[in-house]
Amino acid sequence: MNDLPWFVENKKILRLAVLALLFIAMLGPWMFDLINVPAEYTCSLPNVRLYGDFCGLPLSGFEFFKLFIGGFFYMLFTLTTGTFVNYPRELLIGLYVLPLIPFITSLILLWKKETRHLLTINLIAWILALVPTLLMFLLLAVQRSGYIFRLWGLWLYILLAVSAIIFEITLLKRKADRS
Repeated sequence: MNDLPWFVENKKILRLAVLALLFIAMLGPWMFDLINVPAEYTCSLPNVRLYGDFCGLPLSGFEFFKLFIGGFFYMLFTLTTGTFVNYPRELLIGLYVLPLIPFITSLILLWKKETRHLLTINLIAWILALVPTLLMFLLLAVQRSGYIFRLWGLWLYILLAVSAIIFEITLLKRKADRS
C-alpha cells in the first residue's frame, strides 16, 4: 500500500496545473489605467466605470510586467553606462520583475530531477514573487478599495503563490524527513 499523499504522487501534474493557472492569472486584470471621463458620458468597452469621473482600462499581468521590464532594462543600461543618478524609484522596478521568476523555477523543476536545492530555490522564488504582488494589492486596496475586487488576475496570482508556498514547504519537509 502506498503511503504517499495524493499531492506528492501527482506533483508534476500539480506543477503543470499551477503553471497553466499562472498563465491565466497573467491574462487577467492586474490594474487599471485611469482615464478621466465625466460621469455624464459612458465608458466604452474595454473601459469600465470605476468611480466618479474615472473610467479604467484593464491592464493584464503581461501588460503590467511589459511596462516594468522596459524600465528594468533601462535601469540596467544606466547602471552599466554610469549614467544612473540616484533614482530610488527605479530600483523598486526590480521588485516587480520578481513575480515572473516562479515560471522559470517551476519549469526547471518539471525538467530536472527534484533535489532539495531546487525545491529551496523554487520556494524562495515563490516567496519573493508574493512580496511585490501583496504590496501592489495593499497599495491598490488603500488607494481605491472600490475596484480592487475587479482585479481577478492579481487575486488569482496571490492565491496561487500562497498555495505553491504551502505545497513547496510540504515537499521540502517530506524530503528532509526521508533524508
